[in-house]
Amino acid sequence: MQTTSAALLISLSLVIFGICYYYFTTRHKERMAIIEKGLPPDLFKGAHNYLPLILTLGIVSIGVSLGILAGGYLHSLPVSWPGDPLPFCVFLFLGLSLLAAYFLLKAMHRQSK
Repeated sequence: MQTTSAALLISLSLVIFGICYYYFTTRHKERMAIIEKGLPPDLFKGAHNYLPLILTLGIVSIGVSLGILAGGYLHSLPVSWPGDPLPFCVFLFLGLSLLAAYFLLKAMHRQSK
């Protein structure tokens, strides 16, 4: 059991290191290519718009909490379910909230143009 957990820890560390190495080397190469083309290095310090990400995370959090609430309610009913309804409700509401976030962001994008 200890060998398996050590192998898992080592492989997870290698995967994280590989992803970070790839990210930083690719970013460095892109920046060097942009500088070689004569563009200013201040180009990388552009403004980031995190509002769509925050909106999506908020809607997903609301969807997951509604799924937990609905699953708890269905679990308390005196009906026999073939399994636990909690995971079903969580994933159902998670998917619905992602769809709602997609359509809301799409409408916001159309409105901004």
